[in-house]
Amino acid sequence: MAQKKNNKSSKKKSQNTAAEDAKKKRKPGELSTFQKTVIIIFVVVFALSTLAGALASVFQSQNSTTQTLTADDIDASYESTVADLEAKVEANPEDTESLLALAQNCSSWGSTLSWFSSTDEDAATRSTELIERAITYYDQYLALEDSAEARLGKAQCESYLGDTATAMTELGELTTAYPEYANGWVALGSLYEQQGMTDEAAAAYQSAIDADPDGEQGVKDTAQQYLDALQSADEETTGDDSAEAADDSADAADNTQTDSQETGE
Repeated sequence: MAQKKNNKSSKKKSQNTAAEDAKKKRKPGELSTFQKTVIIIFVVVFALSTLAGALASVFQSQNSTTQTLTADDIDASYESTVADLEAKVEANPEDTESLLALAQNCSSWGSTLSWFSSTDEDAATRSTELIERAITYYDQYLALEDSAEARLGKAQCESYLGDTATAMTELGELTTAYPEYANGWVALGSLYEQQGMTDEAAAAYQSAIDADPDGEQGVKDTAQQYLDALQSADEETTGDDSAEAADDSADAADNTQTDSQETGE
């Protein structure tokens, strides 16, 4: 009996000692395993409850009458945000955070309005004006602070406006200044591909993959898909050219044979 009590006492002491050792090893403010487990459970439960609400909204929207998106709907989703940001920038022209957000919102607003440009002349005009405003705000931001994100946004705006040469130059400068910024390489590759510069496009996509080897920037998979599609298209073109060359050779051989026969006769 005494031995049994001693075993229990020893076991309890060892558990306490282990707990104390674990506590000592934790850095100040670091969570224990139990606390981390509780938080994970809370996050999972919260996520599930949020998902349930989202699914309910989806089912409700499916049962309601489908409403066509209009240019006015696009305007309504951006007007307030842009007005607030413009007020902040007017109050503090060196507010880089608001400047960048303002440029990005104007760019997004303008590019989304371009969906209606073929049927709505007013929307087309406002789309161009908004993208031009975005470029102005990007310039203001870049005059205060350089960033790869802002450079990319401005180059994309130039591309939207059809100024491909400027966009390509700016993307080239971006990838030179920030070679590890994978998004810059993907954008440059896309522009090269649009211009039919497939070799340059493939090199840019490969640079994007190299800049994001672990996918931490969320670009590697997209760049790989673009590169694979480009190489596949090149292989098909090469195959077609080879087949055409073979046909031409066969025709030439037939003609030679025919000429020889006619000469022999």
